[in-house]
Amino acid sequence: MREGGLDIQPARRRGLTDEVAENVRQAIFDGSLQLGERLNEVDIAERLQVSRGPVREALVQLKQEGIVTMEWHRGAFIVQLSADDFRELASLRTILEVFAIRQAAVAATQADLDDLCAVVKSMSSAMADQSDFDMIQLDVQFHDALYRASHHGRLWNAWSSIRSQVLLSLVSRRAVNNNYYRDLVIAEHEELLQVISSRDVEACEKAIRGHLSDTYDRLVGTFDGADPAQESAKR
Repeated sequence: MREGGLDIQPARRRGLTDEVAENVRQAIFDGSLQLGERLNEVDIAERLQVSRGPVREALVQLKQEGIVTMEWHRGAFIVQLSADDFRELASLRTILEVFAIRQAAVAATQADLDDLCAVVKSMSSAMADQSDFDMIQLDVQFHDALYRASHHGRLWNAWSSIRSQVLLSLVSRRAVNNNYYRDLVIAEHEELLQVISSRDVEACEKAIRGHLSDTYDRLVGTFDGADPAQESAKR
């Protein structure tokens, strides 16, 4: 430490760690890395042409996001979410998102509504020529915009703490929920946009509860071998 100052880590190193984390994160989400796969520090460092230090720091960052687990003497592994994990995410996300949409119904500016509308339009244009992963990313981007529209900083921080797990939960089941996901995602988010624009707080809460309940019922149903589309049609 220099006299009279702090020994602060250089920004270049911090930026490199974030870049490595983003590369690994995206490889997990797009399926390039498989759920449960061991993440080899040396291999990642060689592929990204960086030293092992930023890779190690990036894996710790991803562990804090809940998408990587680290075991003593075994290393880092990509998380495999169980049905119970999905239920926990659903219950916590519902609490956060009910509050977010109620806040947004009151606090959203026209610019916020325009941002939400832009994501829905992107979903529509992406329907024919984008991958399921692209559509799922747009799905989560809509909810990013919803939380921003709440204008509540600590609520945004709470969402950020589970955002990566939410995205992982959606992409991890894409192979089994593909039949109905694209058919529903645009209509459901159009409805959410409409109720937020209406400023009807109670209608907003009802819509988000229905959206999240249906989403996670379908996802949890895939663990049991049920046909989520048929179960959804029965309701």
